[in-house]
Amino acid sequence: THRRQLNRGVLYTAGEEVPEGTRPELILPSDPTAQELHLQALMEFCAVFPDAFYVSERGRDYLNVPRDQQEKGRLLSAGFHSMMGYFRDDAPLCELILEPDDKATLDRLWQELDYVADAPLRQYLGFLWFERTDSKYMRDPEFDFARPENRGAASEPMIRRLSELYLAKARRNGGEGVALQAIDDYFERINRQIRWVESARTASEPLHCEQLLAFARRAWRRPLDPDERDEILSSYRTLRDETGLTHEAAIRECLAGLLVSPHFLYRVDLIRSGAEPRPLNDFELANRLSSFLWASCPDDPLLRMIESDEERLSDEDVLLAETQRMLADSRIRGLAVEFGTNWLDVRRFEEHNSVDRERFPEFTDELRTSMWEEPIRFLSDLVQNDRSVLELLAGKHTFVNDVLAQHYGMNELDISAGEWVRIEDAREFGRGGLLPMAVFLTKNSPGLRTSPVKRGYWVVRQLLGERIPPPPPNVPELPADESQLGELTLREVLARHREHASCAGCHNRFDGMGLSFEGYGPVGERRSIDLGGRPVQVQAEFPGGQAGAGIDGLRDYLTQHRQAEFVDNLCRKLLSYALGRTLLLSDEPLIAKMKERLQEDEYRFQSLIESIVVSPQFRTKRGEDDFAGQN
Repeated sequence: THRRQLNRGVLYTAGEEVPEGTRPELILPSDPTAQELHLQALMEFCAVFPDAFYVSERGRDYLNVPRDQQEKGRLLSAGFHSMMGYFRDDAPLCELILEPDDKATLDRLWQELDYVADAPLRQYLGFLWFERTDSKYMRDPEFDFARPENRGAASEPMIRRLSELYLAKARRNGGEGVALQAIDDYFERINRQIRWVESARTASEPLHCEQLLAFARRAWRRPLDPDERDEILSSYRTLRDETGLTHEAAIRECLAGLLVSPHFLYRVDLIRSGAEPRPLNDFELANRLSSFLWASCPDDPLLRMIESDEERLSDEDVLLAETQRMLADSRIRGLAVEFGTNWLDVRRFEEHNSVDRERFPEFTDELRTSMWEEPIRFLSDLVQNDRSVLELLAGKHTFVNDVLAQHYGMNELDISAGEWVRIEDAREFGRGGLLPMAVFLTKNSPGLRTSPVKRGYWVVRQLLGERIPPPPPNVPELPADESQLGELTLREVLARHREHASCAGCHNRFDGMGLSFEGYGPVGERRSIDLGGRPVQVQAEFPGGQAGAGIDGLRDYLTQHRQAEFVDNLCRKLLSYALGRTLLLSDEPLIAKMKERLQEDEYRFQSLIESIVVSPQFRTKRGEDDFAGQN
């Protein structure tokens, strides 16, 4: 349909007056013999090469149309055929450009689309509906058998019967030649396509059942026993034979059954199964290891290794080797997300909506996501590259994308959209390590002002692991807006608050740390003036009588005076996460061992991982009568 006859009206003969700009090919030689050869060449060109390789609108008026007037008519992408399937319009591409292998690949891709979408059947049933309703061509009683709601309407006998009747009516209506051939070609082609999809789908059903079992193995995180395999396949056959579901519907039902099974929803491998503790078998250990490091199920290499019986995961050397393999994998991000953001209390920061966006229009959804991503990138890098855990507090570097870099004032950096880069010395921008990350500063701000109380409490609670009792009842609230503090600064308001004996005991433990963050506004932006127009003061006195100024003073205080508490808290949080339970008194020797080895290994993060995975607690399942914490 892209090709058409030569338009002789655009041709000129040499010697005639020719408009300026006429293409030389459109000027015929004056010699009759040469002129005839030139005309034959032009006609052959028009018969071979299409007017356009892509036509967007119906009709033949798509040539030389200004761009602003294109796609204003009846679009080929918006017709009935596109609602039900597709319109393949690549004949010129296949005939003129593609090599045989490329054409075969394209044909295969179209067939795969037919297979997945069942497009030929959908298009044919849509054709029946259209011919009975819109065109009304098939309103005669002789066509009543060919209704789209008739389940057998697309069978081969029905299609051939309809083809004969459709052609007969077309002849009665005066159809001939090309029109009749097009009708015959349509029914032959659509029948061939429907039959191919039926055959391919039938042939693939056993493969789908095998994949269903493979999916169950992954979903349940262990091999299936013979009874379980038989039960899954039996459920499929019952749905097909007795319930009457199609293959696709039956597979969907079986998948739903696997996903609501306790074997998928729960860690049934950790359920106590006897009075005495026992070692986890290799599959149970693989589940615990992958849940710990990846927050996911074991991968195929790990499962295949266990199933082969060539090596035993319960052997310490094998366990450590697999641990190192998994630590090097990008899926270690699961540990950074599920452990890191829960430990640091920002797991749901992507839903954080406490910021007043009229006052802080720079706080967009994209910036919020970038803030949340920063500690994940930092932790993933720390784990994979086996860096010191002390860099969490004292690190000079951080990770930013273009959005976060702009928020941090790193305007001279050339960062492409979507790219994340490591900033080696972020302290010149007031960043580096966890403390000045915008995600924590924003999460612990009420929205229209900073909160030294919340920020300081976050440090002592999340980083140092201190237990702070809840505030007494009827504690007066501070103004929600920093600009409404009146003549007092926020520092002075907090000082008055600490004059109450019932408040001072707790607030003295964290207010000073929170005041160190006053150089950062409610969305973590650096500032020297608060929202009330007052100069920001970042001097602070810390517990124990030490003093410091700003984030550098807080960082020095924590690394010089509170490092042991930070390390102890990190060990406890990580062990609790790995075991999936609260810690017990019997875990204390392991925690002491973790800290000892961590110090010996220069505080490398992977030292903690290895100490945990080889511990009896990690490799053992508790018994019903075991209350000594040996899980």
